[in-house]
Amino acid sequence: MRKKLGAALLLCGFLLMGTRPVAAEEIPKHIYEWVQSTARQGYYFNKEQIQYAVDAHGYIDLTKIVVPTLRIYDDIQIQDVVSKRRWRMLPLDGYSDLSGAAEYLMIDLSAGVVHITVHEDLDSAWGTLSREENAKEIKLSALSDKDVEKKFFDAIIHYAAANQDAL
Repeated sequence: MRKKLGAALLLCGFLLMGTRPVAAEEIPKHIYEWVQSTARQGYYFNKEQIQYAVDAHGYIDLTKIVVPTLRIYDDIQIQDVVSKRRWRMLPLDGYSDLSGAAEYLMIDLSAGVVHITVHEDLDSAWGTLSREENAKEIKLSALSDKDVEKKFFDAIIHYAAANQDAL
């Protein structure tokens, strides 16, 4: 019995050593709205800079939301990002200090599409390690209601609708 308990405690200790919790005080709550955390990352969006898009004539387009987002990674997610960069033979300069990613989204409500216009990998001081423009496009209808990304996008959309006057 003691051997099983000792093995369980050792396993728990080992698992906890592999995670790197991000202190909540590191993310300014007056700027970033926390949405959710998974086992690998925390999801935030910038509630100070969220806004509706403006068309070519200067009119506000209530069908498009523009918002910067932030994801904070744990150690395993960091290792995964670094491994993928290594596999793709991309530069690894500064990636020993990888902390998360910033993405700039344009959510087109009428088309049901999220455009990730910019993806930046960030170091622990929130400096940019790499930048990718026009990173990808995600159709909201293709995501399950249980999908983490879908929940994140829905939270942003609900926030925008509830704070339409402020945006």
